[in-house]
Amino acid sequence: MTSASDSVSSVHHTDRWYFSKEQILSSPSRSQHISHEKETSNRQHAALLIQEMGQKLKVNQLCINTAIVYMHRFFMCHSFSAFHRTKIAKACIFLSAKVEEQPRRLEHVINTAHFILTVNSTNGYKPLETSSEAYKKKLRS
Repeated sequence: MTSASDSVSSVHHTDRWYFSKEQILSSPSRSQHISHEKETSNRQHAALLIQEMGQKLKVNQLCINTAIVYMHRFFMCHSFSAFHRTKIAKACIFLSAKVEEQPRRLEHVINTAHFILTVNSTNGYKPLETSSEAYKKKLRS
């Protein structure tokens, strides 16, 4: 049997992820003097990366949307100046794939992100060798 205090705490718990306009406008990134436009741009780039990674990893749209929600929630608690959007995007798609029961190996997530982020670079795409120092550095970062 649940008491009145249990139901109040569960309501409060679910309200944790609903943000007022004031909370959104005073996010941790904003308190670190990142402009609203720059924060919005960072969120959009992270969401686009998650979308593309999800498609290449062949997870369903629900999994991709879950990852995007995780990213937005993360950046309501942490600043873009402290955490790079691409690292968080990789972590979000990896976690959401597990939660939505479509797990992908971390190695595949890292290689997919590497491909997406380097395929259009001026240096061209160079696959990561899993035994290389560059790959081990990507795992640590």
